[in-house]
Amino acid sequence: MKIRLIGQRNNLGIGVHYSNFADALRRIQPWGNKVEEIDCTDMNALMRAAGQSQDQDINICFVSMPLQNHYRGTNIQWIVFESDRIPSIVLPTLQTADQVWVPSQWGYQILMQHGLDPDRCSIVQEGVDTELYHTWRPRVKRDQVRFLTVGKYEQRKSITETIDAWAQAFGADSGVYLTVKTDHFVDQDIKQQQIRDQLECLALSNVTVLWGSADRDLMINLYRDADVFVLPTKGEGWGLPLIEAAASGLPIITTEWGAHTQFLKSSSCIFVEHDLVPIQCPEYQRFYPQAGDWGQWAQPRIDSIAQALITARNQIPQLRQQAQINARQIRQEFSWSQCAARALDVLHHQGLLNISVDQ
Repeated sequence: MKIRLIGQRNNLGIGVHYSNFADALRRIQPWGNKVEEIDCTDMNALMRAAGQSQDQDINICFVSMPLQNHYRGTNIQWIVFESDRIPSIVLPTLQTADQVWVPSQWGYQILMQHGLDPDRCSIVQEGVDTELYHTWRPRVKRDQVRFLTVGKYEQRKSITETIDAWAQAFGADSGVYLTVKTDHFVDQDIKQQQIRDQLECLALSNVTVLWGSADRDLMINLYRDADVFVLPTKGEGWGLPLIEAAASGLPIITTEWGAHTQFLKSSSCIFVEHDLVPIQCPEYQRFYPQAGDWGQWAQPRIDSIAQALITARNQIPQLRQQAQINARQIRQEFSWSQCAARALDVLHHQGLLNISVDQ
């Protein structure tokens, strides 16, 4: 019997999910000895694993890939999506899977709206690296209030709206500072120039853009040095930067729509007003090529983001105190070890494992 994980270790959100879950699962005995990783981009490895699969195997796929008729055993799709409509190229794979896992109650409701069998669907939450993102490091005391945003430079992350709201709220006020850690996978030069042009047009000397990949230590320091995290996202399948910020004890400005509502607390978050609007995003449509409706996501209102920025600046002590309390809960409930234990527990209740795992 094998627990076969099909995905890829990389720096993308799903790659971080895959690699951290795999590492955590390997630490749980006796099941860790049964884990086999298959790179989803290696066709030879995929075919070889399919040929070696047995009826008692458990195959967990982290990308949309039809396993039925190829892999023997129980085939599980662990899926994330950012819209209220599951892409048409993904839905058939979910409909034929033995089980479908999503990380949030929000995602589960989307599955139900698409008519999937509730007996085949489970919520298995993702996690955060609690050894890296925590509140133990002392913070630098200063008069300037520092804001941070982390996310790909794409329409879904609302970085353009955040910068417009920043200009509306603060202008070039030297008492506040915004760091934007961002990048993208395609059209790098064009996108980098777009954000530079926006900052130059708005004359925002209190905003710095860090473009490109960043090592682990830099990311840890960015969260440690910030006072407030701001990401009024239009939709998240989980929201890795948001949970990293929450585990680091940062107050958060974001939207209250999407999978990140699974772990964020209103006591230390300022939720901005938004409107559910049809997705008209070339990047999203290129990633999910299909005809017709891509669904809706949450369009944040710039005036509301601006007001949230002002409110956060004025209420740092109160927000920070509650954020520290919430961070402890995040680290207790959402470690990757907890994630792996929850997955094994679901498998146990489905009758696929003969022991339960205490969480």
